[in-house]
Order: sequence, then structure tokens, then C-alpha cells
Amino acid sequence: MTIIKFYKKWLHVPAISVEQLLSITAFCWLAAKLIGWKVWVTQRSFPIIAPFSFLDNTPPVAHWILFGLSVILLLLLTVKPANGFAQTALFLTETGSCLLDENRWQPWEYLYLFILLLYIVNRSNAKVVMACLAITLSVVYLYSGLHKFNEGFLSNTWQDMILKRFLKIPSIFYHAAWLRYCGYLLPLGESLAGLCLLFSKTSKIAAIFLVVMHILLLLVIGPFGIHYNKVVWPWNVAMPLLLYGLFLQNPKLPVVQWIALGIRNKIVLSAWALLPALNFIGLWDNYLSWNLYSSTLPSLSICIKDTTATPLLKTYFIKNHGNRRCNGAALLNLQRWAMMEMNVPPYPEERVYKKIASQWNIKYPLAKADFVIFYFFLKK
Repeated sequence: MTIIKFYKKWLHVPAISVEQLLSITAFCWLAAKLIGWKVWVTQRSFPIIAPFSFLDNTPPVAHWILFGLSVILLLLLTVKPANGFAQTALFLTETGSCLLDENRWQPWEYLYLFILLLYIVNRSNAKVVMACLAITLSVVYLYSGLHKFNEGFLSNTWQDMILKRFLKIPSIFYHAAWLRYCGYLLPLGESLAGLCLLFSKTSKIAAIFLVVMHILLLLVIGPFGIHYNKVVWPWNVAMPLLLYGLFLQNPKLPVVQWIALGIRNKIVLSAWALLPALNFIGLWDNYLSWNLYSSTLPSLSICIKDTTATPLLKTYFIKNHGNRRCNGAALLNLQRWAMMEMNVPPYPEERVYKKIASQWNIKYPLAKADFVIFYFFLKK
């Protein structure tokens, strides 16, 4: 008896309809927004970075209204996912909110918005929606795996996060070359599984691999692991359910029937699949290209010479850190600041960091701060 037959016979997992897939997406989307609610409003010390200067002075009430509408619409779609008005209204609301702050361009937000767009474009056509969703997830896993083929992933994610902090393996073992390079099996499996989702003969085993991957990832970063980046916990619940609904319960999902998708879907999905490739030459953003946990993202350190000018930010300083980067000055790491205050990482692009530096100099001119943008590991 195969693994598929076993879970069908003994686990009796109910079938998930295309509407229920959107309901699951809306629920997990809502959970993520509530966990990182401060990124969606202005009542915070972390800078708000609008992509266009004419939006810099948007009243705080506008942020709150968009956030409130989003919560209401997500609740509605959780209960009534087929509501076309709610789908369109949520897409417009979320797009408007994201235009007010680039830090809201989180990868889960981007994916959920795209999924919502597919439902809007293909309303009342369940088979096409599911085929488009399958291709969408395939692209995500393909690029996410490819970005992890670097020494940074091995050092920071595989060795430090998984082997050392989660599994608590002694350094004498995890520094062994054979165990270190075993880490490349993870991105290799992720990318290959993403490709295999496109073919009926391999989609099920690929989906099972990815479901297990998400479960293990949730164990590592979740409340029973290292308790890290909790805003993505709901995402790691949603993705296995989407994989199940799309691949494990649909033996003949028409993923590769490209001709049947229509011109609109071809244009949208082609952009989705091709634009992330531009990231490898620096022409498309990291998060929008599924560059996650790769350790090749830019970081920003703010070195503060006079901390008395920033009394409200002392909570976020790295204490007793007379480090080389700041030459003994107080260190405020942007990642730490964002995660502690908003439960959401900063948007990892140099242009955003430069805007943050500009805002800082206006707000805290007496702090005498220096700004250091650096990379732990460069892309190759």
C-alpha cells in the first residue's frame, strides 16, 4: 500500500474545495496580519517607508482604516470565500496599504495577494484556479531553493539555526565538512520538488516532501523550537494545506495544460515565473523573488554615538557590544529593531535602508549616527 492510499484509508482527511483553499488562505493571512499588526499602522518608532514621496505624509487614520477594512474583509472571506465583492475589495485595500509602507511587502503578503488575484481573474472556474495555484506554488519553491545554494545558508540557517540552536549538536560535529555540506540537500530538495509539482507522475511525492518540510520548519522556528519569526508561522500552516488541496487530493490536476489557461492567465503567470529571475542580476527585489533564509540579504547597523538623543530606542540596542562595525558606539541592528517592535522583519533592500537613514537624521540629528549597510554573504 502506498503512502497516498494509507492516509486516504486511515486518516480520512476531508477533501478541500477551491473555495475552502481561499478560506484557509484568508484565515492564515489574517493571523499573520494580527501577529505583525504594528507594521500596518503608524503608532510605532520604526520608520514608515513609502515607495513614493507624495505618500510620505499620509494621515495615520488612513493606515488604521485600511488595516481595519482588511481585517473585516479577511474575516468575511474566511466564512464566505466565494464572495466576489469581498475578494476585489480586499485586493484593493491590501494594495493601497502596501503602497504606504514598503515594510509591508512581506513574502507571505505578496503570495496571498497573488493568490487572491487568481481567484478574481478566474472567478467561477475552479479547475483553472487550481491549475494556476499549482503553477504559482511551483515557482515559489523553485526560486526559494535556488537562493539557498550559498555558504551563507550553510552557516547561518543550516549550522546555526538548525544544527546548533534547534538540534543542539555540539560544534565539534556540526563543523564537520560532511555534515555542513549535507545542508545543501535541503535547497536541492526544495527546488526539485517545486519543479516536480508541475508533472502528474511526480506531483504527489513532491507535495509530500514539501508538506514534511513545512512541518519541520515550523518545529524549528515555532514555539517548541527556537521561537523565531512568528509572523510566518501561519504561512507554514497554510502552505501544507494548499499543497494537500492542490496535489494530494487531485490525481489529475491539469497543471501543464498551458493552452487551456487563456491569455490573461498566461500573461500573469509568465510574469510571476520570470520576474524573480531578474533578482540574480539585481533588477527585482529579494522578497518578491523568494530569497528567504539564504543569508544573502542586506543588513543595516545604526551606530549611535550619543544615545541620550534616542531614549525611546534603548530597548532595541545590542548591549555590551563594542563591536568592530561600530567602533565601540552603541549598536542598533535594524532586523532586531523591526522584529522586537513589529514582529516583522524590515524590507531587505538598500534603497529602503537609505530612506531609513534619511528619516533618522531628520528625527534624531543629535544622535550622531553612522549607517553601515553590509552583507553577511554575497550572492554568487
